[in-house]
Amino acid sequence: MAHLIAPILVEGVELCCDPATRRTPEVLVEAANEIAPGEWEIFRATAPGDPESNPSAESDGPVAGTVVFGVCCAARVEIEVWGEIETLNTGFDWIEVRLNGVREFYHESTESSEDPWDKIAVGPFAVILDLADRACGNLIEIDGSTGDEIANNDVWWRARVAAIG
Repeated sequence: MAHLIAPILVEGVELCCDPATRRTPEVLVEAANEIAPGEWEIFRATAPGDPESNPSAESDGPVAGTVVFGVCCAARVEIEVWGEIETLNTGFDWIEVRLNGVREFYHESTESSEDPWDKIAVGPFAVILDLADRACGNLIEIDGSTGDEIANNDVWWRARVAAIG
């Protein structure tokens, strides 16, 4: 794996990998925020009130977030994702991990309750990414969204880089 490392284009910005972490700084989009080095909350959606004042657990709108970063001089990345998601409908509160634009992991809610205020813990899921030997590095994107404004009863996803090797 001996080659010259060039900056990686991350969300339109050329970024260089830190030799200690083997990754670029992350770019955070929309609701995503860093909670510790290499660990992020992708999104969190909280409905105001309670089941009596807001029976559908409605929030102001859909909530989404994205974390994007580059990885270089590595053969494998392990990312861990976990969250709390709704049980009212199928197809919401989703998370996706992409490597160089290709989906490697996806999880969404599945219907199991009629209560918009009900939610369940999911994960942790270990997402193993085997990296191609690319001189310009590899791009990892972690996206998530509520998908709608209903049943947003403090639902969220988090992700962290568990290992780069």
